[in-house]
Amino acid sequence: MLNPNRPVLAISDLQIPFENEKALKFCAHIKKHFKVPDENVLSVGDECDIYFGGQWPKNPDGDYSAVNEIKVAREKLKEWGAIFPFMKLAVSNHGMRWVRKAIAAEIPSQILRAYEDIFDMPPGWKWQDEWRFNNLKYPFRMVHGTGYSGMNGHRNAAMDSKCSTLIGHLHSHAGIAHIHCKGMEQRIWGFNCGSLIDKQAYAFEYDKQNRVEPILGAGVIIDSGKTPIFIPLE
Repeated sequence: MLNPNRPVLAISDLQIPFENEKALKFCAHIKKHFKVPDENVLSVGDECDIYFGGQWPKNPDGDYSAVNEIKVAREKLKEWGAIFPFMKLAVSNHGMRWVRKAIAAEIPSQILRAYEDIFDMPPGWKWQDEWRFNNLKYPFRMVHGTGYSGMNGHRNAAMDSKCSTLIGHLHSHAGIAHIHCKGMEQRIWGFNCGSLIDKQAYAFEYDKQNRVEPILGAGVIIDSGKTPIFIPLE
């Protein structure tokens, strides 16, 4: 449940430890400026990168081994947990990277450690495939955005569910689409809140040839779910 009378902070993809160096201060500033209560903090997922769990070839000159990446991520997550003790997070493709590899290797789930334990996640952080906030005057849902692509991914996610929808995942297509489908009583929106990655990090070398670069920023949703706002990171 969200506090329906207060703004909501939507944190975009961080991919720790490859997050933008300004990301934490930026999100903390938004929380303070808009007076967002702890219970109204959301993350669209990809909070960790899990570089060695990915399918792309690994850079042999990279700073981290698989073990060191987890170690550094744990320390950074403590800093995030100190400012954001409670967070509702969408299950995401990066969060599932090691799980997919384990399944491919036919390793049973009973002998795997929980994601929260591997990264020593803050105890107030909770994950779901989909979050629905129906106690607001203008309900919306949050999913990571896996399965959608391109500049209309957020729009399609909202139209498919016939519900205002917050996503991340598609770093280069931050934006908001307002939609009024035939037969619907009220307008809905689709919101891609971008990302907060370090665009120069070696973890994103696979993306260097893309025509458009990631759009850095985060989101705020006000008016009890009615109005989404994208805030760019300058």
